Amino acid sequence: MLDLGRLRVLRELKLRGTLGAVADALGYTPSAVSQQLAQLQRDVGVPVVERAGRRLRLTEAGEVLAGHAEALLARAKRAEEDALAASGRVAGAVRLVGFQTALLHVLAPALPRLADAYPDLVVDVLDEEFHRVLQALVLQEIDVVLTDEYSHLPRPRRPELTSEVLVTEIMRVALPAGHPLAAGAGPVRMADLAHSPFVTGHVGTNHADLLERTCVELGGFRPDVRYRSNDLLIIFAMVAQGGAVCLVPDLALAEREEGIVVRDVADAVVDRRMVLWTRVGAEVRPSVEAVLTELRHSADLLVERRPSCIRGAPEAE
Repeated sequence: MLDLGRLRVLRELKLRGTLGAVADALGYTPSAVSQQLAQLQRDVGVPVVERAGRRLRLTEAGEVLAGHAEALLARAKRAEEDALAASGRVAGAVRLVGFQTALLHVLAPALPRLADAYPDLVVDVLDEEFHRVLQALVLQEIDVVLTDEYSHLPRPRRPELTSEVLVTEIMRVALPAGHPLAAGAGPVRMADLAHSPFVTGHVGTNHADLLERTCVELGGFRPDVRYRSNDLLIIFAMVAQGGAVCLVPDLALAEREEGIVVRDVADAVVDRRMVLWTRVGAEVRPSVEAVLTELRHSADLLVERRPSCIRGAPEAE
């Protein structure tokens, strides 16, 4: 009988590539990882790893076994949760990573409902927008991801993952109240902002990339970025008090902030989508399905409260 713990080590080696990375992920020492792999080879009766210079790589037999390991580990997790669900309990931990607006407007309202319906369910939440978040989902470091993507900056889809657009919202221009363009009530042309300072997200974030592309493609200039933050409160302060201009999503509710005026973009519709990601097959876990159901319900309620938002993707898509 194959040991699931050793199969997990093999799968992690396939995904991460080095003994050190596997050790870090599983909380083992590199020596312990090597011992687990050695015992797995004895259990199977054929080599599952081989040396390639100073590194280990999977043999052909190891690749086959790692593929089965993925399915076996998933089935074991599902069996554990199905047994709990059969007794009337949805339990376990669901690890979710999301960006600020999604956590505030979709996840947070879902948490009380989840707590009432499933007292044995734990939802671990991380507010983060790191680039490797989808890779972390593939590696099973997390279970559910809420990302943002923009109309002309879609994230590449991956065969190991499923995705669905929960909410679409319009991006607008946030201006300091004293800006010359704030006096008018109509939309703002991007080209008219060419000489304004900007605030945006950190380098490499979708928000920063969006600003750059929007200014270049719609306005014909590269923005003068004076301030960078992923925190909406800091961004608002840089607009209201630092004299900066920013592209903000509808759900940021920037129009409620003192000293800020919000205008539509005149040149084209620029929108942001809130995208829900899981691993293929993850929804069969009762705990994950419970979280996904409540997130979708939250999205329904959000659009009822904020009619300027669209449930799902725009119809043109």
